[in-house]
Amino acid sequence: MEIKKVANIREGTPKGKVIVEFDGVKKEVLEDLVTECTSGACSCGSEEFLNNVDGFALSEDGKTIEITGNISEEEVTKTLKEWNKEI
Repeated sequence: MEIKKVANIREGTPKGKVIVEFDGVKKEVLEDLVTECTSGACSCGSEEFLNNVDGFALSEDGKTIEITGNISEEEVTKTLKEWNKEI
């Protein structure tokens, strides 16, 4: 399934934090995604976007990924829509 079809931005998060919710995606798949993103092997966004991200963290229940840094909900939404990634 394409990431852009299962990823939804949780609205109303504090500045400097964006939470992405995933519908019907196994925790193990999201763990691999977080590992890919934190290792610098991520193919999701522009270098400028990634330079503004401080970190990626998977929630304990394995249903959301929290992205922290100098980023906005709009930037993450744009990145997800443009990312051709199968998960």
